[in-house]
Amino acid sequence: PVKYLWFVGDYASYADRLAENSRLLTRPLTNAGLDFGILYEAEWNSGNDVRRVGEEGLFEQLAEHNIEALQEAQFEEIFTTDPHSLNALRNEYPKLGATYTVWHYTEALAHLIETGALPVQQLGLRVTYHDPCYLARYNGVTEAPRRILSALGCERVEMPRNKTNTSCCGAGGGRIWMDGSFL
Repeated sequence: PVKYLWFVGDYASYADRLAENSRLLTRPLTNAGLDFGILYEAEWNSGNDVRRVGEEGLFEQLAEHNIEALQEAQFEEIFTTDPHSLNALRNEYPKLGATYTVWHYTEALAHLIETGALPVQQLGLRVTYHDPCYLARYNGVTEAPRRILSALGCERVEMPRNKTNTSCCGAGGGRIWMDGSFL
């Protein structure tokens, strides 16, 4: 039993450039005393992206599996590092009868920093932040990442299209699998 179930997401688990970031995230979460666990092999793809490309049957299969796995787990709330998983768990799964309180990990980190559970060092960098469309436009999470950057002493420079007016990277529409040479 844990307070938070971390729905890691398939891309964050298996993509070489992101899997190490996922492993590194466990350090501050553990140091802050966050009570969390994962589903391990019981977690499958959330189905958000396959639904966007028209694979309704595959979405239902993935969602039904994950809902069964979540029903067997003991947790109070979910957080995820993947905006696409956030969208599916928060907005799509309730239509299948599975309603959860779901947070993006930036919301959890911002809370831990602001309550003093997670001390941070001032970086003093000038940065910009690209809002993922499935985080900002579809789920309204725009301030938590900025609060983290501010807490780190970063000077933020906003892109022309930001927050709920962000540009989409294309991955949520299935373009992650396409050759980018035509762009």
